[in-house]
Amino acid sequence: MSAKLPVVEIFDSLQGEGPYLHPAIFLRTALCCFECKGFNCSLKAPDGSTVTGCDTIRAVSPKFKESWTYYEDSLSLIKAVEAHVKTYPHSNFKQDLVLTGGEPLLHFSNPVLIETLEHFYRLGHTLTVETNASLPIAFDKTVLTEARFSMSVKLSNSGESRDKRINYSTIRAIVDNTEQSYFKFVVSKDTWEHDKEEIFEILDNTGRSIPVYLMPLGGDFKSLQNNTQFVVEKCIVYVALSVKALTVLLRLLTVLQLQDVTP
Repeated sequence: MSAKLPVVEIFDSLQGEGPYLHPAIFLRTALCCFECKGFNCSLKAPDGSTVTGCDTIRAVSPKFKESWTYYEDSLSLIKAVEAHVKTYPHSNFKQDLVLTGGEPLLHFSNPVLIETLEHFYRLGHTLTVETNASLPIAFDKTVLTEARFSMSVKLSNSGESRDKRINYSTIRAIVDNTEQSYFKFVVSKDTWEHDKEEIFEILDNTGRSIPVYLMPLGGDFKSLQNNTQFVVEKCIVYVALSVKALTVLLRLLTVLQLQDVTP
């Protein structure tokens, strides 16, 4: 018998993070390999204690396990997800299926999860896996090689140690085996200079260039608002630099072509 799959929630909404703004069904699994106390979000647990970590603490801390739903087979999980499938008249559009957590890679050996993902893949739903990319993954199934991986590799602002949060083997495996994956880094105005150095180091060791998205750190509304404005300004700067660099490159190639010179 398969191990029970702990699920925090299933809901439909818009996928608003990363490059894809699509209607989506979110499947949030429980448990994580990190605590991320540096993100400084707090929530009172059922036992009255306060738990500190990321913005999805109830999917991370076992103190909330009584509120989770445990699926023993894929048929029951498929049925639960199907309750959120919407139809679009005069269109073949299908919602994305976003697997999030917690840390979903903890459950990739569980048939309940994999069979569910394969079911919706066969029906034409695009899969996005939101992961911290710190755990090993084997790309031995088509549903995984066809998925998008949103790699939220944790920086030191998470409070986690470097040897735990950065796994270049997993990052390279995702980059090498998928076509539409991307990075999503949580950054803060207060730690930006160090955040930036860490991001560039990770990109230098990735193997090939993939899209990068920045997400503002926010333990409360005030800090989120402050960091959001900062992140917007930084993104404008880096996008402008990228466009300028591309323009210079295109001009150079044009000159070389006119001179019949091979670069």
